[in-house]
Amino acid sequence: MSGSRVAPATGLQARMARMVATRMIGGEGAEMAAIYANHPRLARAFTFYDRAVSRRSRTVPEKLMKLAELKAATVVGCEFCIDIGSALARESGLTDAQLLALHDPEPSGLFSADELLVIAYARAMTLTPPTVDDTAVQQLTARFGTKGLFELTYLIAWENVRARMNSALEIPVGGFSEGKVCALPAASAAPARSEAVA
Repeated sequence: MSGSRVAPATGLQARMARMVATRMIGGEGAEMAAIYANHPRLARAFTFYDRAVSRRSRTVPEKLMKLAELKAATVVGCEFCIDIGSALARESGLTDAQLLALHDPEPSGLFSADELLVIAYARAMTLTPPTVDDTAVQQLTARFGTKGLFELTYLIAWENVRARMNSALEIPVGGFSEGKVCALPAASAAPARSEAVA
């Protein structure tokens, strides 16, 4: 992986980080993990928190969780996160047409009511400043319960952390979606609109 603002760490910590990343997300994430290994304590905390938030939803269907992550990544515009998020969303059941319509989902007719609700919530949470309103929270709670609302909220907030961190460090695309359809960043998918309404 080249192009990052920070060189990958070397030594035992970096080798361990690469092994863990390869086991968790595949070899495409190994160099990103080696970059994170520049601060081993924070890298370990990152991994534990990621497992707790991203991999253990018990209330919201996996497809909706992956959709929420990907939508947040597209609003931030993180290339690495969109790359891996598109691959994970595809694995959870999203189609290529849905990935391409993610920037403007309502008129596409490709998304269920639950999917549209999750997409709107992820977008509203990720905009700066966030634009979440009472209606969205009430609808999500009615559909998935309070635990489901928290699972989605934590996940979207966590994706914001990852996407903003990867963007700041210029972590490049990992190749998770190489040769396949990938969602578009909100800014490039709708160049005539401002990021505030992407």
